[in-house]
Amino acid sequence: MKTIKYFSLVFISITFMMGCATVKVVSDTKSDANFSNYKSYKVVHYVNEEDQKTQTHRVNPINRGRIESAIASNAELRGMKKADSNPDVVILWATDVDVEKSYSSHTTYSGGAYMGYRGRYYMGGGPAYTTTDVNEYHIGKLTIAIVEKKSEELLWLANGTKDISADAKKPEETINLIVGKIMEEFPIGTVPEK
Repeated sequence: MKTIKYFSLVFISITFMMGCATVKVVSDTKSDANFSNYKSYKVVHYVNEEDQKTQTHRVNPINRGRIESAIASNAELRGMKKADSNPDVVILWATDVDVEKSYSSHTTYSGGAYMGYRGRYYMGGGPAYTTTDVNEYHIGKLTIAIVEKKSEELLWLANGTKDISADAKKPEETINLIVGKIMEEFPIGTVPEK
């Protein structure tokens, strides 16, 4: 009986931890791309012209290094070599943070029945109070793309999203988790078994 309780507790704990670490990944690959031809890469932070003008693309330099390091280590695990000049592919990355809100309302009623003149009951009207709670969630989005250097053609694109509201104290762990989940979909090479 103790064994069943122990395994139940372990299962619930693992399920809870997995739920907290959920990264949603969506990827798309060009159908006729031959990824066996690509052996070298260069990692580049992509910023579009509009973001450059409004300065909304700023990424903390420490986090920028963490993201690029995580991408590079995942690419090298798959047999690719870093090449700053003339790489086969450029691995572009970009970030975004969306703020999502959830609302919950609670109503409390006051008043009710009371005894009035000659022992008769009357319904009393009372005020009702409604309280609305607003919770904000910061959804981090990391986009990674593979572009062939020669043709500048997009070969692969992936987006990873995660609620990062509670992860502000562990940025390196969060970045490695998100990059790792995205790179599981990476079409070049395979990660060797340990």
